[in-house]
Amino acid sequence: MHNTLSPSTPISLNKSTEAQIYSLFAMSLALTCVGILLGIQFSAILLNTGLHFFFLFAELGLIFSARFWMDKTPLNYILFGLFPVLSGFTITPYILSVLVGYANGGTILMNAFASTVFMAAGSAVFARTTSWNLSGLGRAMIFGLIGLIGLSLLQFFVPALRTTGMELAISGFGVVFFAIFTAYDVQRIAKLGKMGANPFMLALSLYLDIFNLFLYILRFMLVLYGDRR
Repeated sequence: MHNTLSPSTPISLNKSTEAQIYSLFAMSLALTCVGILLGIQFSAILLNTGLHFFFLFAELGLIFSARFWMDKTPLNYILFGLFPVLSGFTITPYILSVLVGYANGGTILMNAFASTVFMAAGSAVFARTTSWNLSGLGRAMIFGLIGLIGLSLLQFFVPALRTTGMELAISGFGVVFFAIFTAYDVQRIAKLGKMGANPFMLALSLYLDIFNLFLYILRFMLVLYGDRR
């Protein structure tokens, strides 16, 4: 899942709104865990029917329609809460494939989670303390995101892009890219007070940064250390 959010109707940001953004973000992480637990509970159905693809399309639908619902209360709270549940639900088959397909899958998952926490925290600290204005990276972020999505799609059709070396390069680039994207969004949250922005958009954007950072770190570690059964 990639970050494809676009700005919506501005809402004046202040300290309390910034706290709301991070509260929404924390809630989304907790609801992702709920989604994963539900996914594990219904794993047999997900794996045997491919039903998780339906929820994946629903998840994408929520992202692309976000600008239409994120200003409408209480719909914005309902759909914002639904999104991470769907994310956890749809990622469950991948997590289970790692646990089943790799002898050290559990260790890699834990290491990927820990690495995500440390990298995201490092990106946040950098964003809040640096004198660099990261807003100039906006266009580069969009082009980088398009490139990652394009490479991910091409991997399904071009065998040369599925080699160990290419997978290592693509996943490594994804790790660096979403670490930078995290810093970019954290600085946006800190500095958009005068410009205004929708708190739901910012919280969802930050969530997608961390979610994708975890996925690319996991892919990178599987290439380097994965011990297939």
